[in-house]
Amino acid sequence: MKKTSRTIIPGIIARLLLPPAPALPTIRSHPCSPVAPDGRGSRFNRPCHLPLSLLLLLSLLLFLPLPLTAQSEEKTLLIESIQFEGNTKTKASVIRNYLTLKEGQPVTREELEKDQSRLQQTNFFKEVQLLLQPGSERGRALLVVSVQERRWPYLQFESGYNELDGWYISPLGVRFDNLFGGGHFFGGELVIGDRIAAGRVDFIKPFLWGSEYDFQAQFFVSSREFVHFIPQENSGSQDKFKQQVGGGGLMLRLAGNSGIPKLFSLAYIAQTVEADSFLTQGSDKSQHYDAPEYLLEAAGKKDLRRFVFAFTVDTRNRKGNPSSGWWGSLSYDQSSRDLGSFANFYRVIGDIRRYQHLWKGVSGAVRLKGGRVSEAAPFYEKFYLGGPNSLRGYADRSLTPPGYASYLTQGSAELRFPLSARPKNRDRLIGVLFYDVGYAWNKPDSWEFERLKAGMGFGVRLKLPIVGLLRMDFAYPVPEYEFRFHLSLGHTF
Repeated sequence: MKKTSRTIIPGIIARLLLPPAPALPTIRSHPCSPVAPDGRGSRFNRPCHLPLSLLLLLSLLLFLPLPLTAQSEEKTLLIESIQFEGNTKTKASVIRNYLTLKEGQPVTREELEKDQSRLQQTNFFKEVQLLLQPGSERGRALLVVSVQERRWPYLQFESGYNELDGWYISPLGVRFDNLFGGGHFFGGELVIGDRIAAGRVDFIKPFLWGSEYDFQAQFFVSSREFVHFIPQENSGSQDKFKQQVGGGGLMLRLAGNSGIPKLFSLAYIAQTVEADSFLTQGSDKSQHYDAPEYLLEAAGKKDLRRFVFAFTVDTRNRKGNPSSGWWGSLSYDQSSRDLGSFANFYRVIGDIRRYQHLWKGVSGAVRLKGGRVSEAAPFYEKFYLGGPNSLRGYADRSLTPPGYASYLTQGSAELRFPLSARPKNRDRLIGVLFYDVGYAWNKPDSWEFERLKAGMGFGVRLKLPIVGLLRMDFAYPVPEYEFRFHLSLGHTF
């Protein structure tokens, strides 16, 4: 019968680390007798006089910190060798890539559980067990990694949101994990969303050339819908129009997977983009309207070639609904004619988020974001503001200047709390109080505190099967307080 790491580790460590207790020598001593009143003592009742060296030793022990004493007595169990069982398809080197434990290193229960979790998260295996067995001598152990491999591809259904495309779902996706036993990932999916329809195929090779970097190649095609609010002459009002932007291309990316390299990524993107030279309004796409001059500059088929460098820090306790930790990103995007791009432009985005547990399931979340894009960039590479995924209380992208924005500042604060007292339901039904601020602009305008727009309100997050986290926000712009309802997926940040 197999034993899990939890049941076998304490017994093994006890047997391997603790040697038989040596026989203690018998020490005969005479108890000290009371001292006679004259202080001399009798022949059979001698006074006790502790040696000066013993007094100094006792004094020293009193002042030594207890952790130091415990540490000096601590035993270590070293891994003598690592063996693998059940990996008929998976190469042993692939499994070793996900183990932090190595031969000759000390082992603890926490490290074993951590490595076991890493192997399970790869989805290469149905079952993973890390077992310790006695080594060739005391203080040494044999680590046995026992796995049960998966044989069939993954069919997946995903949902989520991002700030560019809004909410989306992936109704059809297939993924081959551990392709040919080499630890490679290969898969494809279709994406349908609020403002996007796309398809992509990915290939990922973890630990490229034995390094801490993963290599990814992605082929993609997409069609996105961009919203424009265009001011009307002599009326002061704005009319809402839509414009389609399609295209496809290739992305090559290197990203660290552990240690210091995990903070960095570098991508090269080569794509062809085609923006319509006309606009549509409402659901009737048969009637076309002339696009203004600032949108025609980016119309037609264009080639984009660029590098994207990113620095990312993530200390969140979990990704889905974090209650503590930091997440931060600084990215630099450079397009150049020397690479074959139709325009020279750059884009810098800084985004920092803090999550803090407050009290019994109640947590706070704060976000600050800023960005700068060259004026030469096409509108579909610039910033927008307004709507459920940026500044709530306003229509989607309604706070965006004509032609989209070259500058952006944005901030949000949320108080998140469970709406159910049952522990296992706390993440399924969540209440939120929020306050958003932001401003997007182009030159010759500049940042001014008075120009900041704000929205506030409350919301509900409901975790549903397959779909994921459904987000419902009841928002009010400040100071107009005209109610607006937002529906999307996932947390805003």
